[in-house]
Amino acid sequence: MARKKKQTAKGGADQSWMLTFSDMMTLLLTFFVLLFSMSSTDSEKLNRAIQALQNQFAVLELGALGLSDSPMAGREDPGLRIRPGQIGAAIDEMKRFISSENLDDGVQVTRTERGLKVSISADVLFDSGSVVVKKELYPLLHKVSLLATRLAKTVRVEGNTDSAPFVGRNYDSNLELSAYRAINVLRVILQKRAFTPHGASIGAFGEHNPIYPQEQTDEERRANRRVDVFITDPPDAESFWYALMQSYLDSANRANR
Repeated sequence: MARKKKQTAKGGADQSWMLTFSDMMTLLLTFFVLLFSMSSTDSEKLNRAIQALQNQFAVLELGALGLSDSPMAGREDPGLRIRPGQIGAAIDEMKRFISSENLDDGVQVTRTERGLKVSISADVLFDSGSVVVKKELYPLLHKVSLLATRLAKTVRVEGNTDSAPFVGRNYDSNLELSAYRAINVLRVILQKRAFTPHGASIGAFGEHNPIYPQEQTDEERRANRRVDVFITDPPDAESFWYALMQSYLDSANRANR
């Protein structure tokens, strides 16, 4: 045992501490590089982007990113946040708009697990067998776009039909008809430049997603013919926020030209 200890001593001191030391140096270097990158942020450009967002739907405070020239710097609880009860307020606002447009019989607004749902009767949106959105429904769809922007959400549009076989020259089935209707509804929603279409999508179900599976009456068939518009969370919220900031910044730059 004594001989073994002597050989270890001749081998020199244990240098395993250098691994911990090198890791610490790497972390310190990363930390100072991060500080340097934050200090070189273009605060003027970022401030304009956040100001544009705040003017539109007031969910950002200018002090959130520590901008020293911000009039809100130093206030308590700064940062990015959704106002309490904002979804409920959006539903109430949409219901008031629907009533003002005399669309209560053809449009319903509900809150679901997927988000805010606006269900629109196909008989209100389209002429029979048509996929062209009626011009008088444009304001409703533009309202959906503005609410999605305000809530920092995206839009999912789903087309549905009744079970009656579709007879027409341009479309082979109810599934195809529901797809074209969903596409055209989303196209109208995206006409508003305020809405950044990150993650916007459509779904087509034809007669395979009915509210009333048996369709005993004309009223039930009418209820099955619908387009459901969901204002829902985007697949990547962080990317959506950056896209939304850039959209407002570009709009502000165009307005200043």
